[in-house]
Amino acid sequence: MTNQELPNDAAPALSPAGAVGSALTIGFGSAVFMWMLAWVLHMPGVHVDAKLAVPALMVPLFVITLCWSRHVAAAHRLKAALMGGFVAGLVNLLILGSHIVEQPETTDQMADQANSFAPNALMTVIGSMVLSLIVAGIAGVLAGVLTKNKTEINIYTAITWRSRFAWVTALTYLPLIAVGGAVTSTDSGLAVPDAVTSYGAVSVLFPLQLMAEPRIFLEHSHRLFGTLAGLTTLVLMVRVLMGEPRKLPKLLAIVLFVAVSLQGYMGIIRVAEQSTFFAIIHGVFAQLVLAWALGTAIVLSDAWTNAAPSEETAIAAKKTRKTMLITVIALVMQLAMGAVTRHLHSGHAMMAHMGFAFVVLMLVIIGGSLVMRTGKTDASGKAIRPFGALLHGLVVLQVTLGFAVIGMGWSSEEPTELHTHENLSSAPPIEASSLVTTAHHLIGALVLAAAVGALVWAIRLAIRPKAQ
Repeated sequence: MTNQELPNDAAPALSPAGAVGSALTIGFGSAVFMWMLAWVLHMPGVHVDAKLAVPALMVPLFVITLCWSRHVAAAHRLKAALMGGFVAGLVNLLILGSHIVEQPETTDQMADQANSFAPNALMTVIGSMVLSLIVAGIAGVLAGVLTKNKTEINIYTAITWRSRFAWVTALTYLPLIAVGGAVTSTDSGLAVPDAVTSYGAVSVLFPLQLMAEPRIFLEHSHRLFGTLAGLTTLVLMVRVLMGEPRKLPKLLAIVLFVAVSLQGYMGIIRVAEQSTFFAIIHGVFAQLVLAWALGTAIVLSDAWTNAAPSEETAIAAKKTRKTMLITVIALVMQLAMGAVTRHLHSGHAMMAHMGFAFVVLMLVIIGGSLVMRTGKTDASGKAIRPFGALLHGLVVLQVTLGFAVIGMGWSSEEPTELHTHENLSSAPPIEASSLVTTAHHLIGALVLAAAVGALVWAIRLAIRPKAQ
């Protein structure tokens, strides 16, 4: 079948529209990794000088553009690379804003200096955009050199670029959940007093200087990652609605955007009303959103679209589907008990959380085994198999971290008031144990996401293709 005979949605990216689709995926994919690296490089106590930080931040852009632009048709490869660099540069303006404003010494000075740009702000923005274009352009040219006469390089179709963008979208929720878990573990949820702005500044223009305070850094960077997740989800929804002919992916993308918007709203209410209830719901719902995003990415994938399960695989998938549904429900219940334990330091919730963990552990082990067995029936079921191994590996790590949390002295004492901007200077230093509790929180989210991924695939494989 020639390209002309393919339906528009499945045609290779040989048109300007195809270049735009690949550029958006390259740009946002690069930006996500650049943001995560920037978070590490600017952590209090780590803060790396700009002369080293800027070149380091260009590495993810270069590597992703080099690898992914190889899958763009040669006629549009350089265009896609340059557009991808431009997109990454635009997205990165959301964190560059912290550098281009006046840098007050204390939060008390924000009343007069909030949202005030530094004299070199415009030149910094232009320089950042130009550097992103140069790095992406070099990567695009090099990709063309490396793929010359390499016939094994696959040219991605429009639906493949959308699918990859969906995976990028799901990835944006990982640092958001990780930093959110750190906010809870370190009692940093009220370190920034205002719910929408940050000490009076537009969120993306909060001065980097003031993020030297660890709890302000955690709370504010959590908000920034939320902004990135919201933007990426919005772009995904638009791309799916404009280019995807199937109704199911459209519905999933719309629900995902609504869920992310609701999650952001709950975060605002949590701070504005200093509500522990909304803090618990906000934490639980975040993990459900991650799982939904993963399911959306799976449904958008080529593998899902082209799946043709055999009768043997379909029979095995039906058994797996039931077990994984029960497992997902149990994981959500366990997640809720864990959230209550973390926020209320409730001894009763902790005992329930610990006891039910053994039930969840058995369900995950059994479910993971059924998932792998379904994947081994024949080649038609191999897409589900990695989720079984992932479930087993993650649940072992999760249980280990759970014991570590208890061993490091978890206490059921009444929770203290969260540290606010009024007493941050006298707040105790952040303890190392918070890293373990944050890891336990993140791995729990990954276990739930992997279980949902396995369930989604089991549902798909349980449906045999109609006879032609």
